[in-house]
Amino acid sequence: MPPTPGAGAGGEEPSAAAGTGFIDLLSPSVRERCSIRRFAPGDVIVREGEAGGNVFILVSGRCEVTVHGETLNLIHPGELFGEIACLEAGTRTATVRAAVESEVLELVGDALRSELQRSPAMLEKCLRVIAHRVRDISRRETTIRDEQRGLRKVLESLQPRLDRFKDHPVLTVEVRWQPLSFTSGDYYDVLELSPDRLLFALGDVMGHGAPTTPIVGMMRGQLHEFASVDSRPHEVLAHLHRHMLRHVQPNVFMTLTLLTLDLSSLTAEFSVGGPPCPLLHRKGSCVPLTTQPGWTLGYPFGGVSFPSESLPLAHGDTLLFYTDGLSDAARGPDLEHDTLGADGLATILTNACAAGGPGIADAVCAGVEQYRAGWPVEDDATAFVVSVR
Repeated sequence: MPPTPGAGAGGEEPSAAAGTGFIDLLSPSVRERCSIRRFAPGDVIVREGEAGGNVFILVSGRCEVTVHGETLNLIHPGELFGEIACLEAGTRTATVRAAVESEVLELVGDALRSELQRSPAMLEKCLRVIAHRVRDISRRETTIRDEQRGLRKVLESLQPRLDRFKDHPVLTVEVRWQPLSFTSGDYYDVLELSPDRLLFALGDVMGHGAPTTPIVGMMRGQLHEFASVDSRPHEVLAHLHRHMLRHVQPNVFMTLTLLTLDLSSLTAEFSVGGPPCPLLHRKGSCVPLTTQPGWTLGYPFGGVSFPSESLPLAHGDTLLFYTDGLSDAARGPDLEHDTLGADGLATILTNACAAGGPGIADAVCAGVEQYRAGWPVEDDATAFVVSVR
């Protein structure tokens, strides 16, 4: 009769509830080298991210599988776990901890690999386990992708419709919104404060992806609620800054530029909360709107004020509001020498304006891509262009 797991190595015999299946398929020599380990509720058996060389079979009890702190599965007696890191000599893809008092049979990785070569039945059973887990992962990924698409649609629904500017008598307005993933921390907007007064906004919540979306939605809601025909950009920025301090967790920040434009006089008033500063192209030259942007929204400093400046616009002027995903574009790892920067972006804008015609936002983004020359994209990027006809 083959030895009980662990008996030949001085280990304890498993309880009567020991699982079958994998254990029954082990050769006597491997069983002699196995050990039985006991775990109390809450004890970690394998930890996500750590190197893993051994594989485990749950003999009795129950274990929880978590990834990034989220419980994904339960392991029952007779089931194998830890095989992925063992077979590929990599790191653990999940944390497994005992949910109740549990007994676990531990095998060294070489033993499992030799058993898979020796026993077609063991190989088939292991492949079935892996196939089941791949199928389970595929189902979860499908659910996540559906949620991501839904979140993307929500974010797109918050964006302003620019159709009204196709035949606008005074302005041409274009945007190129390029999220790094399924969603974005970049926010752009156009509010009609009155028939002759518009407010343009471009912001960037620190980071990218799903965590930024609630902040974008909250700040957009506050802007739409607070802004009025008499609003001054610096006053609105101050209100949004205070709102972030009260309602957003610490160390979450947002850059935001607001510009109001009187269509009858072509007078703009703007306030810049944090870099980068928008660019103005006029008569062949390109300059920043200001050299002294105000504080980034959300920094917990008392007495923060946001300067406001006025600017008369003229026919032919072009404003580029942009996020740092454009100016920080790089074509190599050296951030000092390989990054495009505001000056490089100004050159691209100048060339795009010189070419004439619509599509300046697209031309700017194409110029940035050409500069990047295949180097990976690392951030959301938005080009928001307002031109006076």
